[in-house]
Amino acid sequence: MGVVINGAGILVGSGLGMLWGHKLPPGFREQAMRLVGLVAILIGLKMAWPLNDPVNTLLSLVLGGWIGSVLGVNAALDRFGIWAEARAHRSGFSKGFIAASLIFNIGPMAILGGLQEGLTGNYSILATKAMLDGTTSLLLTTAAGWGVVVAAVPTVVYEGALSLLASTLRQVLYGPLMQDVTVVGGLIIAGIGFNFVLDRTVLKIGDLLPALVLPLALGWIKMHGLSLL
Repeated sequence: MGVVINGAGILVGSGLGMLWGHKLPPGFREQAMRLVGLVAILIGLKMAWPLNDPVNTLLSLVLGGWIGSVLGVNAALDRFGIWAEARAHRSGFSKGFIAASLIFNIGPMAILGGLQEGLTGNYSILATKAMLDGTTSLLLTTAAGWGVVVAAVPTVVYEGALSLLASTLRQVLYGPLMQDVTVVGGLIIAGIGFNFVLDRTVLKIGDLLPALVLPLALGWIKMHGLSLL
């Protein structure tokens, strides 16, 4: 239920943005995008503030970025966005889809919300996230168009998969390990914000996605006395 509510929140927000967006002057749309970026920076840094293990975090980002670069994650996302844009015949589709998908899915609320619903049946986190995503999608849609609407699909699939897999991950995702994931996710979200504010790709965010998994692996190794640190 929470996954559906979150998807509906994105659709409602982006739908309102599509209806009202054309009434907003272009200068305001650009300003709105930069303001979303500014808020993303603030949210990301706030998420990353409880930095308990800076070495783990730095290693996760560096190794994750290297893995993502070798796998070509960011390039693959760009190619998919351009392919979808060509078929949708909508300018800005690629930028809107990639940016919205990352913003909606990287944060800890997506991870924790999916896990909460899968483990307990409670969807309060995802219900709260639906309101936040709806507001964000309204602003994003005024500048990026249909790509934000379509981003509801990977969000629902991603959070739904987390809910289904939650029962098998009970022994892994807990306490300090989950906090390390939150810190890394926060820094990645802050990176998204910087890209928006500067209106250019400073960080290849897609390549950093593997970094979200590495805190779990590094934390597990460290707790079992196998760390080389």
